[in-house]
Amino acid sequence: MTYGQLFTDHRSLIKVPTIKKVNETRMSLAENRKRARSDEEKQARRAAILDAARALIDESGFDGVTMAELAARAGVSKGTLYLYVRTKEEVFLALFVAAIATVTDRIEAEATRDTLIEVMTRATRDEPLYVPLLARLATMIEANVSDEPLFEAKHELWALGARTAAKIAAIYDIPMEQAGEIAQALMIAMQGAAHADISSHRDPATVPEDLRPLMAMQAYDQRFPATARLILASVDTRD
Repeated sequence: MTYGQLFTDHRSLIKVPTIKKVNETRMSLAENRKRARSDEEKQARRAAILDAARALIDESGFDGVTMAELAARAGVSKGTLYLYVRTKEEVFLALFVAAIATVTDRIEAEATRDTLIEVMTRATRDEPLYVPLLARLATMIEANVSDEPLFEAKHELWALGARTAAKIAAIYDIPMEQAGEIAQALMIAMQGAAHADISSHRDPATVPEDLRPLMAMQAYDQRFPATARLILASVDTRD
C-alpha cells in the first residue's frame, strides 16, 4: 500500500463535518443558550409573582388579592400574568407548595424521635402563610384551580409527603408503608388544627366570656401537638 492509498483510506474512516452540519450545531448551541436564558427568566418572573402575592396578602389579606393588583405589583402586564397563573387561587396553591417544601426541609434536617412534633409545629408556624393557606386549601383554593396546575401541585405535595414519611420511618425504625400512614394522619391533624386556628383569632371582646377559654384552646399551637402526640403514641407503645 502506497502512502497515497494509506492517506486516502485513513481519510475515508473520518467523518468530516459538512458546512451544513457545522451550522446546525452552532444553531443548536445557540438555541440551548437561549432556552436556558428563557427558563431562568421564567423562574425569576414566577418568583416575582409569588413575592408580590406574599406582599399583597400581608397588606390586604387573601380577599384583597386581585389579578390586576398582582400584575401591577409584580411588574408585568395582566396578559403576561395569565401565562403563569390563571387565578389568584392558583397563586395561593403555588405559595402553599413553596411553604410546605420549606417545612419538609426543616423536618428532614432537624427532627428526631423526641423532637418530631416540636419541629413540625415550629416549622409550620415559622412559615407565615403555611397555616392560613392550609386552612383554605381544600375549600377555597383547590376548588378554584383547573386540573392541570392542580395535578402538578398534587404530584409535588405527594413527593414532599413521601420525604416526611421517609424521615418518620428512619427515626422510628418502622416500615415505609406504616410511616406513610402516620405522615398522612399528621397532615390531616395539621389541616384540622389550621381550620380551628381561625376561630382562635377572633376578637375576645366579641366572644361570650364563658367561651373564651374554649376558643383559645382552638389555637394551632395547642391543637396540632395534642393530636400529633395521640397519633405517635401508637408507634411508641409498640417498642
